[in-house]
Amino acid sequence: MTQSSKFVANSVEQILLGLARGLRDAQAVLDDLPPTDAFGRPQPGYHLPYLDFNIKATVQAQLSEPENNSSALPGALRKVRPIPQLRLALPDLKKAPSEASGSTELISTFSGRLVSVPPSNGLPVLRLAARTLVKEAAKPRQQQLLVTLSNSAGQLINDAAVELNLDTEASLALSAAAGASGLTSEKLRSGLQLSQRLLLTDQQGSASCDLTLAAGLPANTQLVLLVSSGPTLTQLILTP
Repeated sequence: MTQSSKFVANSVEQILLGLARGLRDAQAVLDDLPPTDAFGRPQPGYHLPYLDFNIKATVQAQLSEPENNSSALPGALRKVRPIPQLRLALPDLKKAPSEASGSTELISTFSGRLVSVPPSNGLPVLRLAARTLVKEAAKPRQQQLLVTLSNSAGQLINDAAVELNLDTEASLALSAAAGASGLTSEKLRSGLQLSQRLLLTDQQGSASCDLTLAAGLPANTQLVLLVSSGPTLTQLILTP
């Protein structure tokens, strides 16, 4: 692709991206409208399903006149042809077209439709919930992790893998902000013991495992546990 073709392609790309961002921002403003009025009565909601656009652009190539007299240049330089200047501009409808020598003009029209795609292509979105329970009041560091996987349609997802991972970077940052000192990544990894790191949901969409927080962890330690099932992710903060 030549430099001129790249320039035209990038210009059209920026226009389309600007339209897409405008459509997204407009929908975001509509989504922020309150569902009820001051008296509690429901108000209508709005959704922008698509945006039709029609862009008319002019691509003009023009030969620039040399500033110096070509007769005063050496013979080798006189054979050099001027480089055409290419620019993309929206046409001025109020201005009559002019025929200037040494210029070529190409008018193009771009038509299309930007369609808003709902999350998951309209399919129910997965929802992952996680919480912990203390098994014995006398042993608060021994807990049970409960995970539930469902979707936005209210269906419980069974036989789905749920992965457990410790986010050491986020844990160190939160622990330092909470006042815990002397923590390292190794101390954090050894401070959390999980009976299982890969769970499988049952017929009720639930899964569980035992976890133990080491006694050597400072009181202000914040352990960020990542609970994920495919692309769905949730975070759980554990404190000793």
